[in-house]
Amino acid sequence: MRVYHLRVREEYLDYIKSGEKRIEVRVAYPGLRGIQPGDKLIFNDSIPAVVTGVKRYETFRQVLREEPIKKIFPDEPSFERAVKRFHGMYPKWKENRYGVIAIRFKLLGEGR
Repeated sequence: MRVYHLRVREEYLDYIKSGEKRIEVRVAYPGLRGIQPGDKLIFNDSIPAVVTGVKRYETFRQVLREEPIKKIFPDEPSFERAVKRFHGMYPKWKENRYGVIAIRFKLLGEGR
């Protein structure tokens, strides 16, 4: 089991704490490529979770077509707004170079 420390924006941290956000989507940097179910996540050095599933995609659009947007962005933006959010966080060249990873998780201590 490996431990990954991930930083998220405060508004997303609140969604993680409330249980609304259950999928973290990132550019698949080399440091994240080995992540697998059973590994531990620590969000913003304070919220522990366990990885329950991992899936790789080529683009953010592909992720949003195959994963429930509500579990990624609980405020449920439109498909195009969700794509724009990702591109606001990550330059398109990084998406093209590394691909994308969707990490399903549950908070530690949860029965869900």
